[in-house]
Amino acid sequence: MSELQLSFRASREAVIEDLCAAGFRLSDDGSLLRGGIEIDGKAIEHEISIPEDFPFAIPKVRTPAGEGGLSWHRESDGSFCLWAEEKAANLPWLTASGILGQVTAWHASDAEGWPDDPADLDLERYWPRYPNLVIYPDLDDFATRACKVVKGPNGTYRLRHGKAPRKKRSRVREWDARVVDIGDLAAPVRNFDELSERMSSDDALSLRRDIESGATRFIIVRYRRQGHDAAVVLVASKRNPHDLSAAESAHDGEATRRLRAGYDAEILSGMSVAIVGVGAIGSRVAEMLISSGLGDLTIVDPDLVRPGNCIRHVATEGDVGKLKVNAVKDHLINTGLVGLEGVTAVPSALRSAVQTEELFNDHDLVIDATADGAASALLMTASRILDGPLVAVCLLQNGTIARVDRSPLLDGEEHAPPVAAGGPKTDLREGGCGDPVSPSPPWACSTAAGRAVGMAADLLSGRRAMPASVIDELAKFPDGDTSEP
Repeated sequence: MSELQLSFRASREAVIEDLCAAGFRLSDDGSLLRGGIEIDGKAIEHEISIPEDFPFAIPKVRTPAGEGGLSWHRESDGSFCLWAEEKAANLPWLTASGILGQVTAWHASDAEGWPDDPADLDLERYWPRYPNLVIYPDLDDFATRACKVVKGPNGTYRLRHGKAPRKKRSRVREWDARVVDIGDLAAPVRNFDELSERMSSDDALSLRRDIESGATRFIIVRYRRQGHDAAVVLVASKRNPHDLSAAESAHDGEATRRLRAGYDAEILSGMSVAIVGVGAIGSRVAEMLISSGLGDLTIVDPDLVRPGNCIRHVATEGDVGKLKVNAVKDHLINTGLVGLEGVTAVPSALRSAVQTEELFNDHDLVIDATADGAASALLMTASRILDGPLVAVCLLQNGTIARVDRSPLLDGEEHAPPVAAGGPKTDLREGGCGDPVSPSPPWACSTAAGRAVGMAADLLSGRRAMPASVIDELAKFPDGDTSEP
């Protein structure tokens, strides 16, 4: 047995010994402890299971007689939900006193009706599991219209309008579905009878008949808790209303996609940005900006995608030969976060004053990710003369340093001095064209892109809290492995 396994076993044996000292009895097979815990002056029998992977798997506690309400704070097997996820890192169940104290606190909160209860919306965990993912759009338009579930790629199913065809086929790909609304839930529903109690008698009878006849296979149950809307998808795969299972389900709407876009998403949704250069860094900048909620993007680059670009770029092997701007645009549209009208692709180099002025006039911000000295100088000069916001990003010292600068400067500000040459010694040349290739690893490109997007969000939000230059040392090499300044 390894040292890690021995550590796990010792922790488990120690807490079992502590619980036995507190009056609990260990079952003959060592899997369960039983004993009384005083709750409001009364000793209530509890069962405690200490899993083999303790202490990183949480103990399970339940009352065999079912004491404690049927609330959102119990699992489907009756065990208590004792610790919130944010408290799990401290392993508060390492001692018998920690476990027993939390059980006592659970009963106290249960008796008080769970004051300040967080809005737990996970109804799926109270039903047997169906193995596939069902994706549904906004449901307001489905309650009174015929709908169906259509099988899609990767084992997914999607809710659509219309009825499934009645003609029998060797491979069924569509099934009729039904959307029901059971209102606000104080406690989870765990079976068809509890679901029926939340519906009118006519609707419950109709749903039962549809399940038993095979007319409905998927039931999308809408509910609310503490002002939050949610849904669970139940599957009647055996035409038995008492044999329903819950599919993993997910809402597919703009609001859900934007939940993870970050705190600047609303501001960015009304902004327009131009990126000059969509190579290894610029393509990641474009991806992060759109994912962060940006509403309008222009990308400028004359180059084609080569096979080697796919290592650090958002482009894939299937994009080889495309213009980089078109490959990036296709990638962004495929995320589902932006439409055709949200991304403008400009397949040209930036050299003229007219084109540069148009970029600054037509956008809230311009980002220089060119790694092209002449283009960078042009953009920085135009930013100062036109008073147009600019963020310039690059990797230096062969990818070991990321630098981001903003322009124009405010009164009293100045950029950091130039970074000296250095970094690992390399002389990489791409086959065929013989062009030099930077050794910057993909993660360094992504890090630089992230720093640029952070600076962009700081400017677009109006915070302007970041300094004029941000320089990050990403990697270090021994002195003998670096080139001379």
